[in-house]
Amino acid sequence: MTTIIKSIEINATRDTIRKYYAHPVNTPKWSHLLTVWEPEEAWPSAGATAKMGIKSGGLNVEGVATTLAYNEETMAHHFRHEPDNQIMAPSDTWFTFDEKDGKIMVTTKVEYTIPGSFLGKALDKLFVERQNSKDIEQQLVNLKVLAEEDST
Repeated sequence: MTTIIKSIEINATRDTIRKYYAHPVNTPKWSHLLTVWEPEEAWPSAGATAKMGIKSGGLNVEGVATTLAYNEETMAHHFRHEPDNQIMAPSDTWFTFDEKDGKIMVTTKVEYTIPGSFLGKALDKLFVERQNSKDIEQQLVNLKVLAEEDST
């Protein structure tokens, strides 16, 4: 299993960030990884689902995302994306929003497994993990830009 953890400090209030993170209509504005995004109205509440396609390591992986846990106050969110095909394994994503000194540290943690034994692991280390890390960093930068521009 591969685990990627990336963080960024955002100079904005939790409520400003909430406008973009917790309101699914705004998700495509910061999550450039999305190729399909059709959330239920209740998203990101626990149990809510979304038809979701994501670019992952150069592939378009479509499936269903299900919120496993969501804290309305802190926006801490854990969801699982289960691809439609049986080639890719499900992936888990966590977002946390920790406040300190008037700023919010947003952290994304993603866990996934590339199928296959040696070849899958080699492919992951050579290409997929590096690309996924870059994409997660860019996603956080996009959220930061939106929230900080909104705060000015």
